[in-house]
Amino acid sequence: MFKILGSRQYRRMLTEQSQLQDRCQELEEQVKFLTDEKGQLSQTTKEQKQELEERSIDLTQLSENYKLLEVQLQEIKDQAELGIEHVIEETIKQIGLSRSQIDKLQADRADLIQLYIDKLYSLARHFAVSSRGMDNNRGLFLILADYRNMSGVTFSEFHDGQVEHLDQGKYKGIDQLPHIFSTKVQDVLSFMGERTILRDETGKVTGHEERDGALLIDLQGITFRTCMMVEGVRTYRVYDKVEQLVKGSARHNAAIYASSLEEVMAAIVVSEETSEVTLFIDGHFAKSFDPITDTEITRDEDGNFVQTESDTKAIEAVEPETEIIVEEEDYVTT
Repeated sequence: MFKILGSRQYRRMLTEQSQLQDRCQELEEQVKFLTDEKGQLSQTTKEQKQELEERSIDLTQLSENYKLLEVQLQEIKDQAELGIEHVIEETIKQIGLSRSQIDKLQADRADLIQLYIDKLYSLARHFAVSSRGMDNNRGLFLILADYRNMSGVTFSEFHDGQVEHLDQGKYKGIDQLPHIFSTKVQDVLSFMGERTILRDETGKVTGHEERDGALLIDLQGITFRTCMMVEGVRTYRVYDKVEQLVKGSARHNAAIYASSLEEVMAAIVVSEETSEVTLFIDGHFAKSFDPITDTEITRDEDGNFVQTESDTKAIEAVEPETEIIVEEEDYVTT
């Protein structure tokens, strides 16, 4: 039995059929796209898996090679240590000393260096207290160094062509040596802390002359150079070799850097602003003394700062400030 459709209904059914065909085609295209994408993902996953396996093999090989190199390096180190030890023993025999005697000499050297550091720190504290007594802050920069190993790259004259103060006859001879355990060293310290006022013929102050360089002391305890400059202070090496300053000036920066050098045992600064004394060893802050509050800051075993009262007594000042009258045009700073 047939049913006759109206023209409107027939056109509607044709339209629906066309829409269904279009939708079917879209779905087929999506299925094809997803199928292709799945294939690509599978291929990518396969390639990544293969790459990971290859990397795993390479890393395993590298690990084995690294372990082998570690073993070989340790063997080389052991052989080198044996060789060095043999050379040391032979050298000791040649100079006619035993190993225990060498150890004692090294211990004596370390004790002597510590004695010099303690003495220089004590001299610096007395210098600071004396400055406070004169109501005049004086700066001081001391370096204990092994002059035999000093490099011109590290130290130089603070002013080109300057006259070495220690070349004067009053410092010559065994009885006049400016040793840190001699009263003669006070003359040198006074010179280093001296602030010369420069005036013209009318009495007008035209400038000042200060000893901004460092005073060097050798491992015999004798001051041997004045007004030296520490080179390389403003380079990256400062931050690679030393700890960061908590406070201080450019001179403190030079001191903490100098103390990190192999030829330097210690560096001490007396601040020209506050007369505070600061000791640096091996590129690190060791301790400081404040003559105003008579307190000392040290470090405990954990590196923490500890403040204590100092045992330093007040010292009466005897060094007057030096005044020199010169013609203004004759004074030239270098």
